[in-house]
Amino acid sequence: MELNATFYDLCMDAAGAIYAAMGTAQARGEPPPEPPQILQLRAGLAESVGWFLVQAGEFDPEPLTVAALRVRDVYAAEPIVRALLEIMASERWFDRDEHGAYHLTVLGRELLLHRRAQRRALVASLMPLPADDLARLALLLERLIDASLACPNPPGCWCLVHSRRRAPELPAPPIVRIAQYFDDLNAFRDDAHMAAWQPYGVAGYEWEAFALVCAGTARTAAQLFEQLAHRGYTRAEYGAALERLAQRGWLAQRDSQYHPTTAGLAAHAEAEQRTNHYFFRPWGCLDAYAIDELERLLVRLRDSAPEH
Repeated sequence: MELNATFYDLCMDAAGAIYAAMGTAQARGEPPPEPPQILQLRAGLAESVGWFLVQAGEFDPEPLTVAALRVRDVYAAEPIVRALLEIMASERWFDRDEHGAYHLTVLGRELLLHRRAQRRALVASLMPLPADDLARLALLLERLIDASLACPNPPGCWCLVHSRRRAPELPAPPIVRIAQYFDDLNAFRDDAHMAAWQPYGVAGYEWEAFALVCAGTARTAAQLFEQLAHRGYTRAEYGAALERLAQRGWLAQRDSQYHPTTAGLAAHAEAEQRTNHYFFRPWGCLDAYAIDELERLLVRLRDSAPEH
């Protein structure tokens, strides 16, 4: 398999197998205590209470700020980020200072550490592959993460560095480390992708809208708003974004719908190519044999997912 988006997708599919196994294991055991209901707010989205709590762990002991969160959550509007932080402050998980920074409280840190320990204990109970294979996969992924941390700028490794702040302390079971390494790869992919498109000088939500138009999943501001309302931008703001993209020559309007131009498709393809280049450049630390071995282990882990 070539080192391209398909290989990255394989990594994320393997990570998905771990999450699926966690769900199965949890269903078979004693039901865990009900988490605070507010943690279910917008669950599964980047703009959610649960994810912001995870982010607090990546920044701790530094406080969270709207600006810091939007470095990685670059597609989110400032008001939605601030609103979620205020909700969490109202639960006494954060304390906002006079500069608008949100500090974890004792209650917030206890909740964060409890959820982290609960998750790691569940992951540690899994054995999707033989022990030797898990140890080998952990070693290969560790080498990739170490090489990515040493990468030049661009792409830099801001997201990856913060992701590593919640890495388990050693010694940790290989499966627990593997789960974290997958999160780390996802973070570094964000580093690579942002470094690929940000030189164009467009805002995050403009780029996301452009990507959906290029993919053919949205052609109008109404369709963008339908799919991306969770980001916190209005239909009018997406309409203005489409107009600016058209002024760049990346989009053209026909029959009240926007379509990518040849120049737009070329710009999008160039960004995707740069993303892959930046992301996979550190993988030169592995020879061809190790890459093949990694692929085989990832496929086996992916295929270990429980059937529903």
